[in-house]
Amino acid sequence: MLERFKRRARGAGQAAVGESAFPGPQSFAPYVLVYSYDATAVTVRRYDTLGEGDPELAPGKVNWVRVVGVHDEAFVRAVGKRFGLHPLLMDDVLARGHRPVLEEYDSGIFVLLRLLGYDEAHKRVLAEQVCLVASDGYALTFQEREANLWDALAAKLEKGGGRLTKRGREHLTHALIAAVLDEYILTLGRLAEDIEELEQAVLSGVDGDTLTETYRLKREVLFLHRSLWPLREVLGRYLADESNTADPGAAFLWNDIRQDVYQVLDAVETLREMLSEMVGLSMTKAELRMNAVGQYLTLVATIFLPLNFLVGFFGMNFDNLPLKSEEWGIYGLMGFMALTIIGMTLYFYRKHWIANTKVE
Repeated sequence: MLERFKRRARGAGQAAVGESAFPGPQSFAPYVLVYSYDATAVTVRRYDTLGEGDPELAPGKVNWVRVVGVHDEAFVRAVGKRFGLHPLLMDDVLARGHRPVLEEYDSGIFVLLRLLGYDEAHKRVLAEQVCLVASDGYALTFQEREANLWDALAAKLEKGGGRLTKRGREHLTHALIAAVLDEYILTLGRLAEDIEELEQAVLSGVDGDTLTETYRLKREVLFLHRSLWPLREVLGRYLADESNTADPGAAFLWNDIRQDVYQVLDAVETLREMLSEMVGLSMTKAELRMNAVGQYLTLVATIFLPLNFLVGFFGMNFDNLPLKSEEWGIYGLMGFMALTIIGMTLYFYRKHWIANTKVE
C-alpha cells in the first residue's frame, strides 16, 4: 500500500522493491494478439501496429485480445480507445504498484491482479501487474512482460483449445484468473520450502544470521499478504452484489475463484505464523545463550572469590600472620587454594550447575 508513496519519494520512474516483475526495462515493441475461437476452429491474429478499428474481433466467436507490453503509453491507450475504456481505467493499466482491483461496469468487469513468481537464486517474491477487461464476447488482457504464465493457455488455444473452445467468455475469464491463482500456489510452495529449511536450521542451532533471514522472508510473506488480501475483499463484495442477478454458471465460476483465493490466503497466514514463531524461537535461543554465558561467568567468579580472600588476607603487612614465618607456608597456602578450587568445582558439578552450562 505504501509502495506508491515510496516511489514518489524516490522519483517517478523508479520501481519499488517487489513492485516490478523482473528487473530491467522491457526492450521489445508492444503488440496485440487476438485469439478468436468457437467450437469448430481457433484463429490467431497479430497486430504490431494499430490502424482504424484494430484490433478486429471475430463476430459470433469468443475473442481473447492479449496486449503484450504496456511500456508504450500511446500504443496501450490506442487499444483502450478502440474498446471504449475510460481514461482513468487506462491510468490504472499503465501505472504499476496498485492494489488488486475488481470493478464492475455497464458492459463488463475490470480486474487488476499481481502475477507473482519466486526467484530461487535471490529467494525473493517477484510481481507483475496484469489487467483483465471482460465484456460481451471478448476478454482483453494487459501484461508487462513478453512471456508469462498465460503463454500456456495461449499455446493450448493454438493447438485447438480442448474443452475451452466449447465454452463461452465466462470460462475464458475464469481460466485466465485461475492461471494466476495457480501460480500463487506454486510461489507459496517454493517459499514454504525455504521457510521450512530455515526453520530446521533454527531448531538445529546452525550458526549464521538466521534472525535476519527470518525477517527477510517475513517481509516477502507480508508482500504476498498485501497482494492478495484486497482481492478477497473485492471478490466478496462483487459476489454479494451479484448473488441474485448473476448467471448461475458464471456465479459458480466466480465462487470457485473465491475459494482458491481463500485457500491461498490461508496458506499465507500459515507462513506468517511460522515466521512469527521462528522469530520468537530465535530470540529465545539468543536469551538462553546469554543466560548460559552469565551463569558460566558467575560460576568462575564464585570459584575465585575465596582465592581472592586468601590472597588479600595473607598479603597484609603483619608479621604474625599464620604460615608467614614457615618455609613451607607458601606451599601450604597454594595447596589449600587448590583444594578450595577442586572442592567448589565438585560441589557445583554435583548440583548439576556446571553440567547444564553449555555455551554455543
